Amino acid sequence: MVSRLVWEQSPDGAEKRCVGVEYIDHVGEPRYIKASREIILAMGAVGTPQVLNLSGVGDPDYLRSLSIDPVISNPNVGQNLQDHLEFYVQYLCSKPVSLYPVATWRYPHLKALTGIEWFLRGTGLAASNHFDTGGFIRTRAGIRHPDFQFHFIPGCVVGQLEFLPHHGYQAHGGTMRPKSRGSIKLASKDPRDEPLIDPNFLAVEEDMKDMREGLRRTIEIMEQPALRDYYMDSRLSPPVDFNLDSDEDCDRWIRNSSHSAYHLSCNSLTAHTRSCELWPFLIGTAAMGKVVDEHGRLYGASNVRVVDASAMPSMTSGNLNAPTLMMAEKFADHIRGRPYLESTQADNGESLWWENPNWQTEQR
Repeated sequence: MVSRLVWEQSPDGAEKRCVGVEYIDHVGEPRYIKASREIILAMGAVGTPQVLNLSGVGDPDYLRSLSIDPVISNPNVGQNLQDHLEFYVQYLCSKPVSLYPVATWRYPHLKALTGIEWFLRGTGLAASNHFDTGGFIRTRAGIRHPDFQFHFIPGCVVGQLEFLPHHGYQAHGGTMRPKSRGSIKLASKDPRDEPLIDPNFLAVEEDMKDMREGLRRTIEIMEQPALRDYYMDSRLSPPVDFNLDSDEDCDRWIRNSSHSAYHLSCNSLTAHTRSCELWPFLIGTAAMGKVVDEHGRLYGASNVRVVDASAMPSMTSGNLNAPTLMMAEKFADHIRGRPYLESTQADNGESLWWENPNWQTEQR
């Protein structure tokens, strides 16, 4: 566990140089590693701002309140946290075609046989994560490109880990570009104390509007005639007597039933690059333009970079795994001194993606 970065003594106002890393080993003993070149932080949107704060990088007054000596003043560290919020729309299934028999401990022998089949043959239910079906839509007219994402799974999840002991299926739905911003803060100066995560979901009214329209589109899709033979008379969640036309009822259900998609990013590690000057709202927990520059280099330090989702200036319209890998590849090129790639254009000069020509007036 990383405790903090160790800085070389330097005059006030001078660029700081990191000379090592303090960490706690597996038996709880403090250790130190000397750094001869660069330090690369890749601990995600929660871990990276936590370590930066523990190392004296952040708001000086806030750090002093925790008895941490400020080294580099930057109040943006740990701010502007974003996450994807999602809900489950669930149905009991009238046919025995879901994951129920192998997803619960009611039939442990089926769990064992499923695992053995995958281990020996690479086939069967364990060969898939069962999020094979999904999609992206525009929730309403006036939105230029899809703002809502679906995942479908052949089972009903209770909470986060358990499956309902009955055949069923569900759609996960969530807005892709939330405006609400949260924060990561230290609980104390002890690195073993978990940081305080405040996603601040639905703080902006537009986010609630997006979720509300997304809920309506989700239920509309899930209750198409093609699925009529699979779901029972009643919807499990939201309940069948739920008033989908009422904004108040939709908002209440969304607030009570939504949860994190665990896509934490944008922890204000960004720099004032040209794009950030054009789009001042694009900021994250260690975002480009506020905390690091376009090469991932920490402002105020000569040899520290951030290479993880905390450096994203804004959330991507989808899952974060591939974009984070892309960032790592790009920053690796910067570290190695490779030249920029040329911009790609379609042969005919048109856009590289399809856009509904009537997006301003039509939802589909």
